[in-house]
Amino acid sequence: MKQSNEKFLEFNGKTLLFLSIDGTYWVAIKPVCEAINVEYTRIFKNIQADPALAPRLAKQPMMVPGDSQPRKYVCIPERFIYGWIFSIKSDSKELLEYKMECYDVLYNYFHGTITRRKKLFEEKAKIQNECGHLEIELRLQDKYIKLEDLHAREARIGKELKGMDIIELNEQLDLFKES
Repeated sequence: MKQSNEKFLEFNGKTLLFLSIDGTYWVAIKPVCEAINVEYTRIFKNIQADPALAPRLAKQPMMVPGDSQPRKYVCIPERFIYGWIFSIKSDSKELLEYKMECYDVLYNYFHGTITRRKKLFEEKAKIQNECGHLEIELRLQDKYIKLEDLHAREARIGKELKGMDIIELNEQLDLFKES
């Protein structure tokens, strides 16, 4: 089990800790509550009552800056931390700041996806339109007519070869049939 203890980030002057275990980052809940200025005990009880989060709680040993001994912190995996914080109800100014940042991130992500898709559809329609015009122009040229004829002949030969292969295969299978 590969494990490392690192400083997660600082928020509102508080150090948030995480522990990496086999590629999963476990985030300590209490320092997060302190940073967003919400009461830890109430929030912890809410997490314990949450059917999605409760099973993911775990106590993990973490080194706190300035301490020589690790302390056990109640943690949840990082993948759940952002949604959990966003779900907290409180009048905390720090929590409101965090939620506003979340709204911005969500808006930018989804709006960007929508506008990017719209632009791609517009570009695709433009390309299809241009291809249609070029095809109409090319159909009038002798070389294009010859190219289409060659493709048709090639397809007919392929079909004929496939038919011959089936006949030959059946003849070979007949050799192995018991009389």
